[in-house]
Amino acid sequence: MSSIRFLAAAVLAASLTVPVAAFAQQAPPVGPAAAAAPGQPGAHNGRHHNAFRSALRGLNLSASQKSQIDQVFAQARGQNKGADPATRKANREKVRAQVEAILTPAQRTQLRTALQQARRQPA
Repeated sequence: MSSIRFLAAAVLAASLTVPVAAFAQQAPPVGPAAAAAPGQPGAHNGRHHNAFRSALRGLNLSASQKSQIDQVFAQARGQNKGADPATRKANREKVRAQVEAILTPAQRTQLRTALQQARRQPA
């Protein structure tokens, strides 16, 4: 009698565990495991890296320049909502041109140097 109960409990436990294990194997990867290999598109190593904004932070911008650049980024965010990838790319190029127009010649040189260095560094 006790062996029948043990067998029934074992069958019940197995029937509950197998679907869970199968589901866990089919779930898409989450977190760092989902990131692409370094150097591949989508490889952010658990973070989103924006070299352009990082380079701007190192330029010692005036309050007026910061305000103007913030307006340019805000306008671009509005234009990018629901936009297709080609439009977003065109908007990025437009933003870069607008930001460079706000900078002094020395700041533009610093920005380009910082962006070149960021491209050379491994992700």
